[in-house]
Amino acid sequence: MKNFRIATISGIPIYLNATLLLFLPALAWLISRPAQIEVYAGLIEGLSASSIDAAALQSGQTPLVIGAAGAVGLMFGVLVHELGHSWMARRYDIHITSITLWIFGGMAHMEDLPEDWHIEFWVALAGPVTSVLLSILFLGGLQVTPASAPVLTFVVGWLAVVNLTLAVFNMIPAFPMDGGRILRALLARGQPYVNATKQAATVAKGFAILGAVFALTAGAPMLILIAMFVYVAASSESKATVLRDLLKGYTVRDLMRTDATSVRADDTVADVVEAAFERRTTAFPVVRGDGSLAGVVDLDDARAVAELDRSTTRVEDVMDDDPATIHPDTDAFEFLMALTEARTDRMLVVADGDLLGVVGAEDVTGTIEMLQRLGPRSPELPRADGFA
Repeated sequence: MKNFRIATISGIPIYLNATLLLFLPALAWLISRPAQIEVYAGLIEGLSASSIDAAALQSGQTPLVIGAAGAVGLMFGVLVHELGHSWMARRYDIHITSITLWIFGGMAHMEDLPEDWHIEFWVALAGPVTSVLLSILFLGGLQVTPASAPVLTFVVGWLAVVNLTLAVFNMIPAFPMDGGRILRALLARGQPYVNATKQAATVAKGFAILGAVFALTAGAPMLILIAMFVYVAASSESKATVLRDLLKGYTVRDLMRTDATSVRADDTVADVVEAAFERRTTAFPVVRGDGSLAGVVDLDDARAVAELDRSTTRVEDVMDDDPATIHPDTDAFEFLMALTEARTDRMLVVADGDLLGVVGAEDVTGTIEMLQRLGPRSPELPRADGFA
């Protein structure tokens, strides 16, 4: 689903995923339920110096106000949690491209994924530590909140409790929680990173299965969804790490194809249609007279032009002048991630404005299949033509 940019903090773009916009009203409703308010009112009263009238909090529109404030406050806590990861990552010179808030929490997107156990340990631990510090801050605020403001007292106290809960929950040793990454970091101290990931993923799957069994017996459908998410995330983390290890040392230059047919910006749409039939392809890079990349044109662009006008309409008038591009020296695994993020199946390989080739998902798949069958290539072996 679509992401919406809502802010920039310390140079990091903050995005809100559409799934969260759909989930926030449901979260607010869950928080505003009378049973929830009553349970937390008793807990917060034990933490504060003021008494809380649970009945007053449940009257009129007050529960809706509490629910809305609690939902927004929780997302604020998740954002601060992710900023904790981000600030620690920056201490190790890891660039954070963005933070996204979505239905299952938050994600800090790192440009380089650390394989040093020491770095991953501290970056992963920084999130829960930040949540604990935020909980302490709200707990301090709870002590000075006036008794004449019961709604404010409840919300501040609720955020103190929920941020501590967030920290504890994230310490569960299961991907994608921070505890899973901390476990992997500790396991990676004496063995290859990929083996540590497999072991940590196995532990995570075990927690997911136990969580699903508990959820079924307790009749908690939300916990079943969380358990399923943890199981899938653990499997994905393991597969991604294996792929990253398999593609280590490869760049886009190794994967790209240099035989892709291009068309010129001053060619006609009719030329594109003819080339499509000849080459059995649906998209072409577009180059200028000096060989620099101008854009990309596909059959959808050609079909949008009336047949009678195709021989007089130039490619530059219908092409996409901002195609997905990648530098030839980009790491192969990073390219795979960029391909997924761009939601496309191929990219144009460009250096200094010049088109060098085309690389797609099928090129990565072919390389992975070759490596799985033949094993990693020795660095001493020469590369074939087209693999500089």
